[in-house]
Amino acid sequence: FFLNNQRNSSMDLLRDIGQADQLTSAREENRVLQEKVKELTVRVHELLAENQSLKAEVELYRRECALPTFSKLTLGGNHNDDNIVGGEAKGSFIDTMDDEIDDFVTSGNGLYPDDPAVTLPQIHGHSNPLCCVLHPDDSTLATGGADSCLNLCRWGSALAPGDESSVKAVNDAINISCGAPVICASFAQVNQGRGLPIVAAGCMDGSVRLVYCGFDFCGSERILKPESVGSERVVNGINERGIRHGKYVKNVVWSPNAPIVATASADGTVQLTKVGNMDCVMSDDDDDDDGNNNHGTVSLEVIQSMHFDGPVESICFLDDGDTLCCYVRGTSYLSYFDLKDGCKQTKMSLNGESAGTGCFDEHVSFAVLSLNPSPNNGGKYLAAATDTSRNIILETRSERIVRNLYGHKNDGFSNPKIAWSSSGQYLYGNAQDESCVCVWDIASSSIVKRLDVGMGGHSGFVRDIYSSRNTDTVATVSFDKSAKVWLRGL
Repeated sequence: FFLNNQRNSSMDLLRDIGQADQLTSAREENRVLQEKVKELTVRVHELLAENQSLKAEVELYRRECALPTFSKLTLGGNHNDDNIVGGEAKGSFIDTMDDEIDDFVTSGNGLYPDDPAVTLPQIHGHSNPLCCVLHPDDSTLATGGADSCLNLCRWGSALAPGDESSVKAVNDAINISCGAPVICASFAQVNQGRGLPIVAAGCMDGSVRLVYCGFDFCGSERILKPESVGSERVVNGINERGIRHGKYVKNVVWSPNAPIVATASADGTVQLTKVGNMDCVMSDDDDDDDGNNNHGTVSLEVIQSMHFDGPVESICFLDDGDTLCCYVRGTSYLSYFDLKDGCKQTKMSLNGESAGTGCFDEHVSFAVLSLNPSPNNGGKYLAAATDTSRNIILETRSERIVRNLYGHKNDGFSNPKIAWSSSGQYLYGNAQDESCVCVWDIASSSIVKRLDVGMGGHSGFVRDIYSSRNTDTVATVSFDKSAKVWLRGL
């Protein structure tokens, strides 16, 4: 019995020693792993710094590739090179440097909207808002949502005293059912001194609904139906419900000087449609001869259709509506279409001024998901939001990259959006991993402010940003279910 007890005690002691050794070994392994994590963290930061340096070197190399060779410059002949005329490099980096004017030499004046003056909670109920746009006179905010509705809100009433003014503004807003989630929207611009009271809503089902947006309306049906189309059959991109694409609508923009709306789709098409002869039924009492309630009507004429090999990610009008710029996924260039010359296409490389060298021109490592022309200088510059944590300022109708804007994160699974300040000195943009709006000073290429929840900003991912071209007013919508209107602080 004594020997058995002694044997059991020895085994218990050995077991305790073994457990202690295992614990000591685990602690030591944990310490080694922590040291390794610290070492790898430092290495990651070093690699990130090296990556940024390599990006800068690549940009320099691309510019060097655009230069004519030394022999061609010294010999003075063109040597069968269309870019060399009489010993001078036509359009080369050397000769254009003296002529290129940098409008972003001086930093902005620090005046831009950063005050969340209006918050419109639950703008689409329990559904997420997906897009936002301001009326040309800034009085009405239109938002599209996952609830398949377009919302028209007189946001200015939310500035009234009282905590309930924002809720009342939301309750008084007009909701129009569009039959599918509304992912982009655009108000018709001023045409010959008068505004066309229509907002176009691009939907997930490939339709574009034209909605009467006047507040003098007393009827129940604001969606305008096209004239002379009486069936579901699609005729030249139009059916009885309006403009129609084969897949969801990526972008909707109106010409600034004509009643023409351009729509781009994931099916690889762009359609230009002329809108006119609007006849809106002003009240439910305006019935037809059979006593049926009428939709308002509008004439639609497809004036041009374009077909591409990939989804059309972004479009915008330039030159007061005479030029349409678009980006097609999988391409390495922006396409400019001259609408006054039969939609003649001009391609401009997104690789900077390396055109004609054969280097880097067939591929870019990013896609342009949002295009926005500058509000001043006649749209001299384009802001392009990419899916590689990079926003680019380009000179319009040129391959010149003016600025690269970093400091945020957006990848292929994100939805990057950008908007200029009305002064053209700052750029607003969202970020994939932050519930904020980043504000870049374009001259310094640096983020000067993050409009986050600590500054009264959104608490969820910012889905869309829109900036007024007339006043210091910015609108945003977020997955926190709210819309905000930002004004310049006093």
